[in-house]
Amino acid sequence: MTNASVPTPRSRRITCLGFDWRAEVSLKETLALLRGKTQDHWQYSDELTADVIVYETRNTLAQALVRRCQGDGAPRVFFPSSSEDEQELTLRYPFGASRLIGCLDHASRQLAGAGATYSEADDSGLCQRLDEALRTPGAVAVALRAGDQTGWIRLPEQQLHWSQPLGLDEMAGLLAGEVSVQALGLADTASLRRLAASCTHVVPAETLLWSVGITRSRGHLLSRLDATNAYRLRRWPNFGVIGRRALDLRCCSLLMQRPLTPTHLSLLAGIPLGVIGGFLNACALAGLLEESAAPVAELSPAPATTAAATDSGLGGMLRRIRLAFAITE
Repeated sequence: MTNASVPTPRSRRITCLGFDWRAEVSLKETLALLRGKTQDHWQYSDELTADVIVYETRNTLAQALVRRCQGDGAPRVFFPSSSEDEQELTLRYPFGASRLIGCLDHASRQLAGAGATYSEADDSGLCQRLDEALRTPGAVAVALRAGDQTGWIRLPEQQLHWSQPLGLDEMAGLLAGEVSVQALGLADTASLRRLAASCTHVVPAETLLWSVGITRSRGHLLSRLDATNAYRLRRWPNFGVIGRRALDLRCCSLLMQRPLTPTHLSLLAGIPLGVIGGFLNACALAGLLEESAAPVAELSPAPATTAAATDSGLGGMLRRIRLAFAITE
């Protein structure tokens, strides 16, 4: 007889934010060693819809993404890399097996009692509104307001003028809250003068634009981006203080080599399409993305017999290297 009080293991997902690629690899390898040792079955995911999110507290982008996730009401558990609260569970790199087991089992208990339904807010509005404002004919600036913070983007120089220094907490709060956007032209002289007088802290706008694309896209492409078109990068992004994820580096490397459609990029990078949408939006907002004029050949899966022959030994290794770096035969 089976014990009815023993919960049935569920398949759950975990992701990490703000760490470098070594932490991501470490988490994946540790999870593989923990099979059968935790209450639920856990696997790594690149998506923010994961049940558990481990984040680096010193990374601005990670903080912003966590705040957005916490605000949508979805049943998730968050583990910071450090905390001043001794009662709060933390997970830091390198991820120890016993510590990870304790945190995952704690998450399983929390998730088992959480509601299965929630209202998912539409966060794609800010990304789309900002993109439209930046591309408004005759616009020379874009005014922004987030709570008690105000600022504007001077378009010719691509500079962000802000009312206070943008530290880690200020940037995370800006990206997590509601933001109003307004395009300003030469006729808006009075508004431009007021903004120039009150916003004396100047930083490159690329950091904010990139961050909005990543944090406020919900996986939906901007309306001006066609999912059937191929795109490539003009140059590497200036990640700056916002930090970057391992998947950002992977996608940038691929798009610097040749143009790819979102679907092709997803296949080659091994990243879900929803995550690719936010990455491409970030590139587009920052002015780094350009559409390819030449048609791109479709990626056709290899026949089963060929795959079986090449996936073994050195042949399989070479094929995976070519796939990872988009090298054609």
